[in-house]
Amino acid sequence: MNSEYIIDGNVRRDKIVMDIKYRRLTGADIEAVCRNHDIVDAFIGSEYKDKKAKQYWDKDYLDLLSFAVVAENFNRDYLLYLDAVADFVSKAKYKKIIIAGVIIVLVIIAGVIVLTYVL
Repeated sequence: MNSEYIIDGNVRRDKIVMDIKYRRLTGADIEAVCRNHDIVDAFIGSEYKDKKAKQYWDKDYLDLLSFAVVAENFNRDYLLYLDAVADFVSKAKYKKIIIAGVIIVLVIIAGVIVLTYVL
């Protein structure tokens, strides 16, 4: 797995970040990547200091966060934080779909009840 992230001796930081963002790389896989010495040597800093509260975690923040790799943020702490935000955002998307589905079903049931009593 790690070989896809190192090409010609260069760490593909952008690929690692995009794989985390799009959930192709999560939890234990990230830890495995972080054990690769070549990747660890490419780390910048040791922690990600610009963390925000969960209330600000949305798709726009995830996009912004994934661009941070280009600047000066690429380390284990950043990758795990990115994973947490990406996981939260992906689950929030499904929650919205489920809530919309429940609302539609309730509207249909209410309409049937109303029509039954009116007719």
